[in-house]
Amino acid sequence: MPSPLRHLPNVLCGVRIVLIAPIAWLLLRGEARGALVVFAVAALTDALDGFLAKRFGWQTELGKRLDPLADKLLLVTLFVDR
Repeated sequence: MPSPLRHLPNVLCGVRIVLIAPIAWLLLRGEARGALVVFAVAALTDALDGFLAKRFGWQTELGKRLDPLADKLLLVTLFVDR
């Protein structure tokens, strides 16, 4: 029976996508330190989801598409703000 945690990397990608809005909002308000803190949390979710997916073999087709999408959306948000 597959582990119910096998979807955790996808959930973490979803969290990273959700964190894009507060990062953009904080940057627009000029609160770079707050944005950096939220960005650090997003980076940690990226590292953790990659580790979990590889370590436990929890890769999914959704995750193969969601992870790069989350990364690109986050980077575009940071570059567009400047």
